[in-house]
Amino acid sequence: MFRVGMLGTENSHALAFAKEICFKEEYKDFKITAFYALEKAPSENIIEKCGITDAVIVDNPLEMMDLVDCVIVTNRHGKYHESCSLPFIEKGKPAFIDKPFTIDPAEARNILRTAKQKKVPVSGGSGCKYSPQILELKKLVEQDAFGRIYSGVLNFPASVESEYGGLYFYASHLVEMTLAVYGMDVKAISAFLNNGHITAIAHYDKYDVTMQFANSKKYVSVIYGETDVDIRYLDMSGIFIAEFKDFVDMVRTGKSPLTDDQLLIPVLVMNAIEKSLEQKKIVRIDR
Repeated sequence: MFRVGMLGTENSHALAFAKEICFKEEYKDFKITAFYALEKAPSENIIEKCGITDAVIVDNPLEMMDLVDCVIVTNRHGKYHESCSLPFIEKGKPAFIDKPFTIDPAEARNILRTAKQKKVPVSGGSGCKYSPQILELKKLVEQDAFGRIYSGVLNFPASVESEYGGLYFYASHLVEMTLAVYGMDVKAISAFLNNGHITAIAHYDKYDVTMQFANSKKYVSVIYGETDVDIRYLDMSGIFIAEFKDFVDMVRTGKSPLTDDQLLIPVLVMNAIEKSLEQKKIVRIDR
């Protein structure tokens, strides 16, 4: 039995993951044993909705150290992600760290460096990269299905005004989808703010990809290729299921489903978007 600690339960994602554990027969070897959040009410809500009878709510994350084998960190504000996850990683416990992985490149590097030293698998970030259309587009781009790519566009909402870390709270979704499809080797970012709307351009060696952080009700990808113009809407309905399965597989096998770059580069890109907005210039990705 793998005992799971959930930290940052104020996020709705925590309830989605808890339901996977509590109501799916294929995860009967997982059990939630401890909760932590800045307030107790969100944890109490999960306990009630999932019918959990023997888990504890702790006042300090360290109080659950001996009660769990792995952790799911879902704090809304990414500033808490390193402090909530690192003590458990240092003790050899696998960690899922929800989006944004962190809001600080130095913190992301510290988590990954510690995980490597301790030989502990970590995963996380946005679940949007598990959209079936994103996974399909990734394969098609890798196979050169569109011939030479001239440019691409994707959209997903985000705002610099969020109380949970501004841009970082939601930007990870679009950034990670873009990187999943077009690759991690983005060179630079230029970003613009117009009437509250953010547009960011990911500059690759051979093309540019526009990220529209539009508050739209539908999400779409457009690829302008040599052989075709590919337009498709993006379905997010099953992303929590796919993301949680990867977490379960990681804990069972001891192997992360994601590379260090897949966890680090989105943080670097978001940091570059923020700097580009502030400095009003192209910002290179500092690896």
